[in-house]
Amino acid sequence: MDENVAALLAAASDHVVNIGIERSHAVATEAQVLLDWLNYLRQSETTNVADVLLDGTQGAIIETVGCLALGLVRPALSSLRSQIDMMLAWLYFKDHKVEWNRLRDTGRGFQTKTNVLSYVNEHWPRFQSRFKLLAQQHTRQEEDPYRLLSAHIHGQTDFTAPKVGPLVELVGDARLSEDCVKLQRDVAEYIGDVLLALYGDKWAALPNSVKNGLEHRLNSKQQKAVFA
Repeated sequence: MDENVAALLAAASDHVVNIGIERSHAVATEAQVLLDWLNYLRQSETTNVADVLLDGTQGAIIETVGCLALGLVRPALSSLRSQIDMMLAWLYFKDHKVEWNRLRDTGRGFQTKTNVLSYVNEHWPRFQSRFKLLAQQHTRQEEDPYRLLSAHIHGQTDFTAPKVGPLVELVGDARLSEDCVKLQRDVAEYIGDVLLALYGDKWAALPNSVKNGLEHRLNSKQQKAVFA
């Protein structure tokens, strides 16, 4: 076996044993509210169009868990951003069967985050006011985690560009993997806020984890404004 590959395998194995299992449990915990959202959407909001994007969002969560177990930070960042990309794309394509079929057939017509947020803001009158309130009361470190994740994915700065080195350096240190766990929390809250801004009036049917989380962020008056 090539020495570089052997060193990578050893580093990944050490990471799993020393902190990887802990990190995988931690990121799964932070993603649970998003998994609860996915279960709600499957049960109550699907149109049988683009449902694969809901499955893909869950798959991206699993990817994040697996990557962090091994200490593979950069792939984990990609999976974190994919959670946002696919969840937002589903919000658009579930109501646009023709556009979804075109995308599947031709590979053209992808929806960006900006496009989808503009679309929901235009067609859901309460979206903007709810989302603004939730953003003002966010508990995540990154108000818009997509921006930070995109910077890492594009890799166009000294800080975010991949470093050239031996394969063993693909395994990130404990601090970097811990930062990814925090980012999973940020991603779950961000996506949850988008969904709450859309489905807040259906509060009685929403997952308990969603409603309980809001109790720690919003006072009674603010909760009424979101759930009205």
